Amino acid sequence: MEIDEVAARVVRSYWALLLVMTLLPLVLVGLAMSGREPPYTAGTRLQASSRATDAAPGDAGVSIVVSQVKAFATSENLLSGVLRQQHADRSTVKTAKAIGVTGLGTSTVVELSVKDRDPGVARRLADALGAAVVKEINESNQGSIRQQMDGIDKRVRTLEKRLGPLSRRAGAQPNPDIGAANERERVQAELTDLRSNRSDLQTQLSSAGTASVVQPAVLAPRTNPVVMTAAIAGLVGLVGGILIAVVTETARPTIPGQRRVARRLGVPLLGWADRGPEQLADLGRRVRLAVKKEGVGRVALVGAPGPLPAGVVSSVASAVYGDGTKVVTARPGDDAPDGGGEGDGDGKGGPPPAGGGSGKGKSSTSVVRAGTAVMAKKAVPALRLCQVHAFEEIDPGSDDVVGVVVVVGPVTRAAGLETVRDLVAASGWPLLGVVAAARKIKG
Repeated sequence: MEIDEVAARVVRSYWALLLVMTLLPLVLVGLAMSGREPPYTAGTRLQASSRATDAAPGDAGVSIVVSQVKAFATSENLLSGVLRQQHADRSTVKTAKAIGVTGLGTSTVVELSVKDRDPGVARRLADALGAAVVKEINESNQGSIRQQMDGIDKRVRTLEKRLGPLSRRAGAQPNPDIGAANERERVQAELTDLRSNRSDLQTQLSSAGTASVVQPAVLAPRTNPVVMTAAIAGLVGLVGGILIAVVTETARPTIPGQRRVARRLGVPLLGWADRGPEQLADLGRRVRLAVKKEGVGRVALVGAPGPLPAGVVSSVASAVYGDGTKVVTARPGDDAPDGGGEGDGDGKGGPPPAGGGSGKGKSSTSVVRAGTAVMAKKAVPALRLCQVHAFEEIDPGSDDVVGVVVVVGPVTRAAGLETVRDLVAASGWPLLGVVAAARKIKG
């Protein structure tokens, strides 16, 4: 199946659904958001360096930093503390939803933004949240190292206090204390190890990085989100409509376009039934050519599926008969064997035998049907006529050879074509072609 056919099936069959599914969410969102004041947005920039960023440079590191800042900024404890500090009567849940964190390129600088209806509150919250997040990041990255260094410093001070008395006792004259000398050596060795460990921790502290506030909070220009939100809602509705159309089309497939129907049936598109006199005249000529090719005497108009309106049948019949073929003068040797249809010499006579033809006599009359109407016109040179009927008017017991013409609208169900194929297979009648109607056919 071609891509354009798939698109045509969805658009032609379900254009009303797609239009409603697109416009309805757009209008509802527009009405719901109309009259609302857009919130103010204040943004501050933070330098959030960490060892995780050093281990995963580039986009991966930025994603880690953004996630870390967002986690700290929206945590319940930190957020509630900031709101109490700023005396802001705001819900922590709603404030957390109003906090946004975005990365700036591939650097470790991120932008933390806060939306609020009050511009002053937005700026204060952004500054306070930035400072609190920086403190939390530094505590997270450096807290354990600083605790270890504080423990080492405390132990060093204790040992240094013991080292003085031990040194005096070990150097006492004339009787130095050998035990004190040994203890002094042990304390000095421990001090050396502690100072070495502290130096290593200092190196780790430097490599861990320090978070800081790069830019205080500033108010961003106000933007109205109504248009963007409504457009997104319309797009989502359109996608939903397409999904509904695809599911429906899968369950009940259709064929878009009259020419595609003709290709599916393997017959030509004979013309259009509702595009003006010129198209009707061309349709009549093509039907007569198809009738002549197959050698049939009648044409049965078939819907795909269902009966056709009388107006459509009459329109096609008029096109096939033409303007001057309602009453014809018989040609020599074309008399009816049963003498039926004899004229009275003034151009009036009975209807022709089944399958068209003319009666006996010089000015016999042939009257044919178009739908359920009986039409008659002035005498013209003799033409062998082909009667056009709706399929429901065809006598199944007749021996006439009937040609089948399918009349279809812009969209045809695939099941309708199967009905036509079954009819042709059951009757043995030849399928002459397809007649197109620009509008939907309602029987």
